[in-house]
Amino acid sequence: MGANERYPSGPNPAPSVQADSLKQVEPDYGDEFTPRPFSLTPEELGRLPATLATEPIPVLAWVRLPAVPAHIQGHALAWTPRAVYVEWEHRGLHRAWVWASAVERGGLAS
Repeated sequence: MGANERYPSGPNPAPSVQADSLKQVEPDYGDEFTPRPFSLTPEELGRLPATLATEPIPVLAWVRLPAVPAHIQGHALAWTPRAVYVEWEHRGLHRAWVWASAVERGGLAS
């Protein structure tokens, strides 16, 4: 895999793992109903290796929830040429894979 223009790994090469080994993370809400975001499937990830961030990278990302999108401020933890593994805080810690085109570096979500 060549250099990634969107999330360069810097002078020290970042370790990589299989993208589908990084699973969706959701807080335990007990009996309370809370919509959970959709994460990309292993088929959508394409069995590609993912580059792990040496430090979390601040990002804005569009995340899909049932029936509505959410524009979140979070951190990129890993990426492939087509997807980014994003972490954010909203009533607990969430992690999900989203399409790379739904993510941009830094800024504040509107």
